[in-house]
Amino acid sequence: MDAPTYSTTTERSFLENTRTFNGSARAIWHKTAPRAVRRAFAKGRLAEGFEQWRRHLGARKEPQPLGDLFPAKVSPLAWALPEAAQRPPAPPWLERARRLNGKGREADASLEKEVLGWAADASAAVADVGPVIEALACAHALPWLAEVLSPHVWWAVLDQLLSTVADAAAVELEASPVTHQLLAGELALALAYLLPEIALCRQLRAPARRALSSGLKDLLDGEGLPHARWLPVMRPLLACWTRCYAMGLGLKGGPFIAPAETQYDWLVRQSLRLLRCDGTQMLCDGRPAAWEPELFQAALRFGGDRDDRRIARLVLPGPRKRPAKDYVARVPLPEAANHSEWAETTVLRPDWSRACPRLALCYDGPAMRLELVCGRDVVLCGTWDVQVRLDGQPLRPDDEWQVIAWESDDDIDYLELELGLSGGVQVQRQAALAREDRFLLLADAVTSPRRGRLEYRGTLPLGPNVAFRGADESREGVLRATKRRALVLPLALPEWRADQRAGELTCDDGRLRLSQTSPGPGLYAPLFLDLQRDRLGKRRTWRQLTVAESLEKVPPEVAAGFRVAVGDGQWLIYRAVATKGNRTLLGHNLSTESLVARFEENGEVERLVEIE
Repeated sequence: MDAPTYSTTTERSFLENTRTFNGSARAIWHKTAPRAVRRAFAKGRLAEGFEQWRRHLGARKEPQPLGDLFPAKVSPLAWALPEAAQRPPAPPWLERARRLNGKGREADASLEKEVLGWAADASAAVADVGPVIEALACAHALPWLAEVLSPHVWWAVLDQLLSTVADAAAVELEASPVTHQLLAGELALALAYLLPEIALCRQLRAPARRALSSGLKDLLDGEGLPHARWLPVMRPLLACWTRCYAMGLGLKGGPFIAPAETQYDWLVRQSLRLLRCDGTQMLCDGRPAAWEPELFQAALRFGGDRDDRRIARLVLPGPRKRPAKDYVARVPLPEAANHSEWAETTVLRPDWSRACPRLALCYDGPAMRLELVCGRDVVLCGTWDVQVRLDGQPLRPDDEWQVIAWESDDDIDYLELELGLSGGVQVQRQAALAREDRFLLLADAVTSPRRGRLEYRGTLPLGPNVAFRGADESREGVLRATKRRALVLPLALPEWRADQRAGELTCDDGRLRLSQTSPGPGLYAPLFLDLQRDRLGKRRTWRQLTVAESLEKVPPEVAAGFRVAVGDGQWLIYRAVATKGNRTLLGHNLSTESLVARFEENGEVERLVEIE
């Protein structure tokens, strides 16, 4: 059978005529290449030189293959693959070549024809992650492919991979962060790591290091958290940078510059912070969010610190050797909650225990995404929507969410944001998660510059397999999944359904909807979610309280106060809606905008959070 041909690149033309080596066969090899290889190529004895090169690749101990760097059951290239990528992440011909490796056969003509066809077509699809992962698989196979392929086909594969790296210049980091990092960073670094004896491959080390370091600095917030729009690719990026870290340990200077390496360490902790109980990633669904235990084992081996390894013992799926609650109490750990205004992402989390409730929010546009996890259940997940009408006219967002307050202490995590609507109307949104008390307050305050009928509807998306069961006579309800997870109380609505004033709490199509109306110029719509499971069967009630100013009753569209009781727990919630003022509530003098407090057994009020 005739040997396959490569229409645009033969072995000799690759060595002598392509831009790759500037027309000089001598320029191919770095001084670290075996002398016999360099001498043969310098004298034009290409077949002899390649045979010496093949022997060298088969005998050398370093660099280690990717599979030896990670004691993993699956290829590290398969970690956190995007939905469009194939599994296994390699072109079909590579598996055929693997079966031939070590059998001492002559080159398979049909295989080589397929390889050359791949090389001719591969550059057309480098904008997609799947073909780039395939290119990575081929790069890591190059050392042993020398035993399987004819010299001119082996050089053709290398030529294609070098051209693919060159194509990275057309990929923008912020537009396609994963593709950019795989191409300009990981593929270039892999060639430099695997084939340092080839001069051009060795020269890729510095630009690869720069590209990877730029990715870590530009895509993360300074403490390892990607911007909200890049959260869906957080794990593919972690996988890419973890593989690069392992390879970079065998290269002078490592894979990243020092500040970027610090970002990688922080990224490991942020990845732990955003874990669901089953190991998948919060605020992300599909294949990139899947639990990859070997990825986290590797990331904790190369990145993070002692605290991160302690945290991992609590949050990673698997058996527990001791009660998590006791371990959390005994071992001091970094804060579990996190707020990043740059990343436009906040995580409200009382502690690092796997079962603790946590709320994550992304607000990188007029739409806000949230996810509430309680134990094994995703209770809320999706867009927290708000619709407002003024005198029957729908109002549209004319801005994005802006953070106006963030507080986190031993008592509570509190976030407040503001969104501008048409007509000068403002929505101020509160999310407060009480750490010890285990309740969640989700509330919107709407204010208008003019008086008019305000109609409000806030929508919370339920998680998979979560159902809302409303009470028959009252407006309370319970969110249930594998267990009862939350008691929901619409504080601004009358407790009993017989009272038809103000609005309604309903659920349909997997979405919890709170509807309220107000004569204006303000409206406060709070939902109180009790997340403490051992209280869910206890007696509960809530009342709207009288707020007074200058001995006059203040209407709820100006300021509102509530008392909530569930079992033995009682709480006070106050919000100035239209304007702040010096007011009284249950005998307490208030001049603040917001107050969330707990009633102690002696009747005293202990502040959890107060916003001036």
